[in-house]
Amino acid sequence: MTTESMAGSTQAAGGSRRSLIAACAGNAVEWYDLALLGGTASVIAVVLTPGGWAGFTTVFAVFATSCLFRPLGSLIIGARADRFGRQPMLAMTILLMALATFAIGLLPPWSMIGLLAPLSLLALRAVQAFSVGGEIGVSVAYLSELGRGDRRGQAGGWYLSTVAGGLALGLGVTAVFATLLDPAALASWGWRVPFLLALPLGFVGVYLRRRLIESPSFAPAAAADQPRPAEVLRDHLPTVRRCLVVGAALSAAFNVWFLFVPSYVAVTGMAPLGVSLAAALVGLLALAVAAPFFGRLSDQHGRRVVLCGACAALAIGIVPLYLWAMSGSTAALFTGNVLIGLVIAAFVLPAFIAEQFPVRIRATGLGLSYGISSAVIGGTAPLLATVLSRQVGVVLVPVYLAVWALGAFVAVLRSPETLGSRFGKPAQRHQPASRSEIG
Repeated sequence: MTTESMAGSTQAAGGSRRSLIAACAGNAVEWYDLALLGGTASVIAVVLTPGGWAGFTTVFAVFATSCLFRPLGSLIIGARADRFGRQPMLAMTILLMALATFAIGLLPPWSMIGLLAPLSLLALRAVQAFSVGGEIGVSVAYLSELGRGDRRGQAGGWYLSTVAGGLALGLGVTAVFATLLDPAALASWGWRVPFLLALPLGFVGVYLRRRLIESPSFAPAAAADQPRPAEVLRDHLPTVRRCLVVGAALSAAFNVWFLFVPSYVAVTGMAPLGVSLAAALVGLLALAVAAPFFGRLSDQHGRRVVLCGACAALAIGIVPLYLWAMSGSTAALFTGNVLIGLVIAAFVLPAFIAEQFPVRIRATGLGLSYGISSAVIGGTAPLLATVLSRQVGVVLVPVYLAVWALGAFVAVLRSPETLGSRFGKPAQRHQPASRSEIG
């Protein structure tokens, strides 16, 4: 290799590292915004709804309904990313999220505008969900394509790590205000400050993402060659179905533990809001630290073995762990959050799903599978948990999560191992791949 080519290779590697860091920072900003609704649900139920259990249920009903916009964002933004590139779509999604989150912090209370308060919250949450739907597919595709072939699982682990980091930041900021302010000040103005901070954080995220290099795997598609959702479903339906089930198990467990449980614990008086948010924060930090390790483990031993272990651990442990955490013990709440964070960290889903689809349709395939599962199953999980806990009892909530974990275990067993394969093509298939399908 010549000195000139070595210098070019070093420069490209440096650009990839900088883009990886910038993309991860952007992810953290995006998911900071999403964490705020879960962290302030018990306060928003008092301010933007009539209050009481009806108000608490309304907040998570808004969350569930707005999540139905995630598949729309996944399909529209994912298809455009497959045609025009990952970088411009990543910059757009973070700007949409920041503006919608900032606007939530400006909403007038129920006492001033009545029903318009929760309806306005629903509209702004729909914009957030549209943004997140696009973010999931494009960001996972980008980070997976940016990583080296032998480190793709670790790159996907950084995605989960920064998602957890962003959520931890959102819950942490909320916990600070919940701890420092009395309930009256928190309901009056304190809950709004974390939402208003989303705008400057969003501008930082846009700046970082506009400086990303384009994915080295991406090649612009001609208009006639642009992938369509119907084509992806026609040619890759079994793959979409398997990835959807695994994504449902992950997103349901994640949303119940880190969005529903903190507010439920506070509303029922098991612990103050500051303590419940701190417990979730510790669990998210455990997830953030462990995810790159499990991703690297999947680079060494395969995606299926790590994913099967995660699904089995969730299916077996979720019921006793959930009931223990809900026993009223602060130590149990903190320990349960740490353990569930470690289990979720082992869901090496970014690399697993990204490698199931060829590059030409990767963002669209990711959007159809994980985007829909995180919306329909993950998005409704906090609302379902609220109804089940109120009407039946807490035991059915972890049973519901265990059923999805069992389904995910079977789906992973029926999936091909993709470690060491041509990026997006299962290793046991030996038909020639077109140049556009090789990442």
